[in-house]
Amino acid sequence: MIEFTYIISIILMILLPVGLAAGLRRLSPAPWLLFGLGALTFVLSQVVHLPLNDWLAELGWLPGEAVNDLPVWRVALTAGLTAGLCEELARSAGYLLLSKIRPGWVNLPGSLMLGLGHGGIEAMVFGGVLTAATASALLPLRGVDLTTLGLPAEQLTALGTQLESLTGSPWQAFYPLMERILAISAHLTLSLMVWKAFARRNLRRDWFYIPLAILYHAAIDYVAVWATTTYAGQPLRYLLAALAILSPGWVWAAWTLRRGGMNRLQAGPLGGELGVFWVATVKELRQAWRTRRVLVIWAVFLAFGMLSPLLARFTYEIVSSMEGAEMFAGLIPPPTIADAMTQYLKNLSQFGFILAILLAMGAVVGEKERGVAPMILSKPMARWAFIASKFAAQFTVYLAGFLLAAIGAYYYTLFLFGPLEVGNFLLLNGLLLLWLLTFVGLSLLGSTLGKSTVAAGGIGLGLCVAQMLLGSIPRWGALLPGGLMGWATLLGQKAAGLSPGGDAASLLSGAAAGQGGAAASALAIIVMSLVLAIGTFEQQEI
Repeated sequence: MIEFTYIISIILMILLPVGLAAGLRRLSPAPWLLFGLGALTFVLSQVVHLPLNDWLAELGWLPGEAVNDLPVWRVALTAGLTAGLCEELARSAGYLLLSKIRPGWVNLPGSLMLGLGHGGIEAMVFGGVLTAATASALLPLRGVDLTTLGLPAEQLTALGTQLESLTGSPWQAFYPLMERILAISAHLTLSLMVWKAFARRNLRRDWFYIPLAILYHAAIDYVAVWATTTYAGQPLRYLLAALAILSPGWVWAAWTLRRGGMNRLQAGPLGGELGVFWVATVKELRQAWRTRRVLVIWAVFLAFGMLSPLLARFTYEIVSSMEGAEMFAGLIPPPTIADAMTQYLKNLSQFGFILAILLAMGAVVGEKERGVAPMILSKPMARWAFIASKFAAQFTVYLAGFLLAAIGAYYYTLFLFGPLEVGNFLLLNGLLLLWLLTFVGLSLLGSTLGKSTVAAGGIGLGLCVAQMLLGSIPRWGALLPGGLMGWATLLGQKAAGLSPGGDAASLLSGAAAGQGGAAASALAIIVMSLVLAIGTFEQQEI
């Protein structure tokens, strides 16, 4: 039960900001690119904020390796001020940039979209990804004798306390979601404050809103740090403390929105746009079927699925039959069912990576080059539906392809080696599909940014390679989508009847944390890629 509630909570932390932004987009002309700009301001703020906190920890102003027993008020004050300075100055820089290049976007709806982007990416990373990493690392420790882990007494006590707070009740999984909702509302208020400094195009007169936002941000984080330390394990008291500091900002924000006329905005019917999206998705699938492209993809998936256990089983015979290679045949160990799973993972990951880029790189720019996009958009089709339908169609094609590959691999593995454990094998394919969809999303973004198919392919390939290179970063790389391959490898071994890494100590090695974090980050990358693709496409002249 608790695993399910954590999954729901993590998915909502990733999707909720985008859902709120979609609602705002329907109420106002605030462009989707502002969501991306808001996310960028948060990322840039952390480039300064995290090293700054590390430096202050070395100086003894924040807890670190040198000092851990600092007064709560001092830690809360320092952490609050650094967060307020870095994030609000980054937010101000975003508004300053907009006032120079797109002054028409510096308005009330635009400030809300910026705030949703800033708080949204924070919810995805610090909420969704890190919560997923923590839960996946600690939940397997339920029922385990922690004294067998060989940890020092202090760490053992801290681990036990953390595990108890994590697993006490299924509803505790929603505490991080509640915290992120409060944080997003705070970012909306702070974004409005900073916007007030630029709203009248007179920064010299209205500059005081920026330090006001810094101080209010510092106060919010001060209460958050203090309440977390003081009311550990008491979520109700923590919630009351948060409401006490957030309520004045909410009142001011509501007054500002009312004065700005946001209460009079009305959204158009959503059913029509969803119907168009469905029709567009079906159109994409029909086109793929008529061109026989989808049949080729499915045939290749099925072939790789069947060939993987065959190659694992007959590699020795193949090498032995090759002239001059007989001496190497003796170096090949006897084939096992685990070899079949390894071959399956290698074949589908390599083929899927190439296929995702090739199919998605021309999905948008190709229709612009052929003049198809203007004709489609001349009909009542929202631009978000144009982009989303292409992703939905490719998702459907790949889902069916993995199903065929799984059937083929299971049958031949059963015939040549023996049965697979179905649950782990299906989850393995689900992880491969999720990993592949990150490249589809990035390639669609590249297809939207590129002015030609070649340029789109280059951009998409660059983004995909960058994602894989970031996966090699120590400590954090395992939380990126590349970590899904390690998880899939582990599941392949379990499906083959092996139980690697089953001891409790191995669960604390970082691999378990990377599993959940990698899945959450993959979903976040897909969502952000589509948001940026839609935002870019909205601003293009077709």
